[in-house]
Order: sequence, then structure tokens, then C-alpha cells
Amino acid sequence: MLRLCFSVALWCSCVEAATVPIATFDGSQATTRAWETTNDPVMGGQSESSFTVDAARKVGVWIGEVKIVPFLESPGFCNLQSPGLYPDLSSMDGMVVRAREANSEGLLQYNVMLMSKGAKHGWQSGVYEANFSITNKMEDHFVPWSAFECSWRGQKVSWCPELNSQLKEINSVGLGTSGTPGPFNVEIESVSAVPAPMVVLALDSLNHIDLATFDDKAPHKWHSENDPVMGGQSSSSIAVAGGYADYKGSTRIVPSLNAPGFTIALTEGAPFFSKFPDASSMDGLTVSVRNLGNFTGYKIAFCDSRINFYRCQFQSFKADLPVQANGDFQDVFVPWASFSDKWDAATGKHTAESPPTKTNLQAISQLQFWTEAVEGDFHLQFQYVRASKASQALI
Repeated sequence: MLRLCFSVALWCSCVEAATVPIATFDGSQATTRAWETTNDPVMGGQSESSFTVDAARKVGVWIGEVKIVPFLESPGFCNLQSPGLYPDLSSMDGMVVRAREANSEGLLQYNVMLMSKGAKHGWQSGVYEANFSITNKMEDHFVPWSAFECSWRGQKVSWCPELNSQLKEINSVGLGTSGTPGPFNVEIESVSAVPAPMVVLALDSLNHIDLATFDDKAPHKWHSENDPVMGGQSSSSIAVAGGYADYKGSTRIVPSLNAPGFTIALTEGAPFFSKFPDASSMDGLTVSVRNLGNFTGYKIAFCDSRINFYRCQFQSFKADLPVQANGDFQDVFVPWASFSDKWDAATGKHTAESPPTKTNLQAISQLQFWTEAVEGDFHLQFQYVRASKASQALI
């Protein structure tokens, strides 16, 4: 059982809900697992890490340092993995990693990794990965299945089956560093799979901050823009009706580039006209969205006040927005660690992991929804954009 508690002054409301325990370090036979570290082995990689169990405090301790690979002039990596037999996770909605960074100067961005028997392509084995952030306080960090993407050797691949179809045959769980050099000292108390509706919040304002809504709580003016260069032919429109924004159009091939163009739905034309609250106390963005179709090329982005009007479109913090086509509004949580302001202008794919800092999150000046790198018609509706705690995704 996982017990989460939210407090206001001396008042506290707690509820319990069934979870699927995956790993603990308290000596329990059912959840005690063997863990192994893997550090960057190629091109002269020099990163290193080790793992021990502190039986007295009932935590796993993963210590190491991610170093620059001289040959590549980019950070290496450290992974912590536990291959083995795992229970059926298909009735759950995501993972909770209860952990903290014990080094006050240590890394805060990591990823959680899953492998399955079915994610194979010849001799290649795919890894489902999702980013999350931790703090120096021991806390639960929720990562929904929708945040996971499949990769092979660090490159996103399309041949993996949907994660939801693999949750009965997971054969490895792990954690990894997330493309940033530096020391780390991660203490892990538990790893669990959890159902989404496990927590009822009595005062959810503690757990989210509205950035944009369509109920007059956080109003903004929205408009759309399309690829203007090299003969781009994409088109889009956005309108507000019924308490949500209706964003639709078509992302088309740019003939001179022979590649898909892009469209953007964004708040006020000049970012300095927008006013957004400080989001630095939250863990990421939660968006209530409905995908009316099968389009998969959605991204979400935001600018901050350090970026002027002319640079905002191309230097925003951007992340993939995974939305299932099920006809219903759904909350999609995107942690800050999934955003980067370093991305390819042609595809939106990250060229380096550079998540926003506290200073960036204190000065958000524009919100953006993108369609890019995928050709086709799209139709997306969204009710709100919130900065939220990771636990907000459990509602």
C-alpha cells in the first residue's frame, strides 16, 4: 500500500490505495531484487557509479558521476538496472519512484526505464524511457505510461509495440541519468506501479497553478501560425468554444525540403504582453487534451522573459506531448526534465538535454502547442495548461 499525504496548516487528508510494489530495500522477500550498474562503455567513456543497500535506513544508494566523453565532447551516462521477473502491471497507470538526491549539488534529472520480452527488432532490444525530476527531499515521483518512449542505444525508434501492450511481460526495470554531467548520490526507498485515481485531494490548489484556462481563471488570447518559409503549405486555426480551445489543421510536406512543415498555437503575439505566475514550485506541466484523430506529432513548449519576441519561436523549451486518440479529455503530465531549449528547427527533436531552471520557470512569457515532423491532418482540443506537482497526475 502506498500512503500519500497532503497538508494545509495542521489539517491532513490521507487515503490509501492498492498499488503493485516492484522494488523495496527493506528486506521483504517479494520486492528485494538484484541491481547492477552500467556505465558508458564506448568512445572512452569515463562515467562511473556503484550501488549498495543501506539496510539500517532501508534505502538503495546509487552513487556516481557522469563525465564528459572526450571523444564525443558530450556527457556519458550511468544506468541502474534490475533484470528479472515482474508482476503484471497492465491494470496500473504509471510508475512511482520514491527517491531523493542526497548530494546538495547532485543531479536532479533522471529517467525510468522498462524493458519487455516483446520490444525486439531482430537482435535489437528496445528500452521504454521517461524523464522525471527529483529533489533533495524523499518524495514520490509519478511517471505515467503516456510519458514513456521507446529507444535503442539512445535513439528513438518506431518498431517497438505500444507500452500498454507490454505491461504483462516486463523483464527489467531501471533508472538512468539524463544527459547532464555531474556527481549524484540517489537514495531510493521504493519503486511501485500505481493506478491513476489513487489520491483524492481536498485542496488541489496546493498541487497545481493554472497557466491558461478557458473559464476566466487564467485567460489568454490564442492564435495560430504556420510554416512561413521555403514554400510551406501547412495550415491551422484555433477557436475557443464550450470551455476549451479547438486547434485543427494540416501539417503538410514543404516541397523544397521534402519534409513536414509545422503549425503553432500560441498565446499573445508578443510574449512580453503575457503574464504567467511563478511555476518554479511545481514539477512540470499538466495539460487536459483530447485528440480527435490519430495524429502523433504534437509538442508543447514555453518561453521565458529572457527570450525576446523574435527568438521565442525558435528558442522555447519544448517537449513531446503524447496524446492517445480515445475521444475523451485526458490529463497528460510532462515533467520539466522532458523539456529542452536546444532542438532541431526542422524536426523539434532535442539536440541536447537542457531543461528549464528555476529562473526560467519564474518568468514564463508564452505557451505554445506545436505540430511538426509528422505529416497529416490534426484536431486537438485542450481545456487547461497547469504547472503541477507530479502527484497531480494521480488524480
